[in-house]
Amino acid sequence: MKKILLILGMLITTIALYGMSAEASTFVVTKVIDVPGATKQQIMDKVSAWAKSYEQTAKVDAESGVITANGEIAYPSPPVDRIQYTIRYVMKNTVKGNTDTVTFEQVMLKSPTRYALESGEKILGNTKTLETDKDKAAATSRLTHVAENLKAYLLGTSMEAYPLVKCPQCPVLSPNSEELKEHMKTH
Repeated sequence: MKKILLILGMLITTIALYGMSAEASTFVVTKVIDVPGATKQQIMDKVSAWAKSYEQTAKVDAESGVITANGEIAYPSPPVDRIQYTIRYVMKNTVKGNTDTVTFEQVMLKSPTRYALESGEKILGNTKTLETDKDKAAATSRLTHVAENLKAYLLGTSMEAYPLVKCPQCPVLSPNSEELKEHMKTH
């Protein structure tokens, strides 16, 4: 009985340590956007409209001032062998007064399901945490681009400096039409 309790204790400790290390590896990008002269409700309405314009799933909690949206943007490299990696994220907008704090959470690198031409074998894609500095830098760059696009929309300035284009066949966003053309080759 003591051996069973000892093994159970070790198992629980291992699970707890694993949970702590997984939490520590969470990758987050945050940007604060001040919208002078705007009310909390005006900002919430504009953030919701912006998310819907890119057909992102948005959940609005008016009482707490939090809007969350799921998104996916093309990884900043051309497709390799017709495989386009993407960066998936949850964008959390916390609106207080005339400020929107944009936080990108649950940032993951996604590889799509693909098929081997010769055998017809299906190779399942996966979604994993960002592990390399290259992937983290790429995600930071892309998510900052998304936040700057939102900022331009909220401030009513030109979004031409930070354009976002949505793929007509899937939920992936891209910062330019040339890159979107490359992405479209993967469909």
